[in-house]
Amino acid sequence: MTTLRTFTSELAEVKLRELIIYLCERRITARSFGTSQLNTLLCLSDFLHFRRHGESITGADYVVAEHGPWLVKFELHLDPLLDNGSIVIQSSDLGGFTQYRPMALASADLFGFNGAEVATTEQILRATEGQSATELADLAHSLTHWRDGVLGSPLSYDLARDE
Repeated sequence: MTTLRTFTSELAEVKLRELIIYLCERRITARSFGTSQLNTLLCLSDFLHFRRHGESITGADYVVAEHGPWLVKFELHLDPLLDNGSIVIQSSDLGGFTQYRPMALASADLFGFNGAEVATTEQILRATEGQSATELADLAHSLTHWRDGVLGSPLSYDLARDE
């Protein structure tokens, strides 16, 4: 039983990292794409999949942040991808603000994903193409109600259930 939990936890971590790469890969040509949008897309994919299928794609935890939902320990999940060269973070000025743009240098390995998980993520990507960080945050609020929480408070997947 312990082996199964360890495997499941390891698989969830691998899926989260591959989903990060995949989202960065798919948004490589987006005019503005930064870490806030990456976090919001991760959350939207997980929460929409939970709404439809009763489980998230990655099992990741999210909290309320200033500009939208944010992956708990985001940097700890990102660091191995930076270290192994799968992604880089490029900083640039965007309207007087510094944007930290994650860019994929490797292709995502979606072997551990099922068709429904990929379909959910693709639907999120198509529905949000060309949207600003603010528009993404508005969409995320409709699914997670993140603006109703206190900064740093956890977002429950139960918020994604249809009422």
